[in-house]
Amino acid sequence: MALLDVHDLTMRFHTRDGVVRAVEAVSFQVDRGETLGLVGESGSGKSVTCMALLGLVPTPPGRLEAGRADFDGTDLLSCGERRLRDLRGRRIGMIFQDPMTALNPCLRIGTQMAEVLRCHGRCSRREALDRAEAALRDVGIQDAAERARGYPHQLSGGMRQRVMIAMALMAGPDLLIADEPTTALDVTVQAQILELMRGLQQARGMAMILVTHNLGVVAGACDRVAVMYAGRIVETGPVEAVFRQPLHPYTEALYRALPRLALEPRRDLEAIPGQPPRITAPEPGCPFAPRCRHAAPVCREPMALRELSAGHATACLRRQRGEL
Repeated sequence: MALLDVHDLTMRFHTRDGVVRAVEAVSFQVDRGETLGLVGESGSGKSVTCMALLGLVPTPPGRLEAGRADFDGTDLLSCGERRLRDLRGRRIGMIFQDPMTALNPCLRIGTQMAEVLRCHGRCSRREALDRAEAALRDVGIQDAAERARGYPHQLSGGMRQRVMIAMALMAGPDLLIADEPTTALDVTVQAQILELMRGLQQARGMAMILVTHNLGVVAGACDRVAVMYAGRIVETGPVEAVFRQPLHPYTEALYRALPRLALEPRRDLEAIPGQPPRITAPEPGCPFAPRCRHAAPVCREPMALRELSAGHATACLRRQRGEL
């Protein structure tokens, strides 16, 4: 049985300019100890999906239209705020996208970290501060006691990201949601952060949802991947299968856009033509069709994920019909 089973999650924003269909009928599962990668361009709905699961989407303008999200027997989308607050931080940890702004600049690092344990009534203030320092040491921060007494502006971007990881893991969650944890970090620090997260995950046996737009990160850190476009999952499957034989034209386009050392000299990188669709006025059928080189009249028909091989599903109608 999956630790997290999301079914038909639909989140929309009701604005003056119309209804923004940010997440449309998204379904996926995460097993215990597994890492699922959510990948796609900016604005594809990855972060909103994760925020909706934890009840962190501002309402209004956000509105949960439909869906279930069963987490170890509890529906996160209908369990109520009190139950959700009990799960957040304790059984589900989250690393927010930007460590530069996710930390309160007016509070010491140790105080912010200790608050995670204090909110759940698990220990005294002194014990919480001691555990905060231990958590900083676990993520490789030297002079943990001194850093815990410091403020966010006194840390580098990489160290702030390590603080966010330590804070998310302090209560020993069963599921960690990492929303682009390597954003704005240089390549060397990115590799260190990902290696740190993999090590902590294996040591604690927790599941993880890794949100990213970087296919290289997915290849090195995930077991399965779900590719999102315009608020929908258009392909999902084991990482090896998706990379070996992508079934959706959007996944293929993302893969072709990756820089390669073996490219011929002076050869330009391939780019996906056109622009993402307006999700306030979606066209019928596949949202990627206006940018797809394989588009045909059939692509205007309703689409749905369909499994074509073991665990590997696509929403491409032409692929499902065997035309590609």
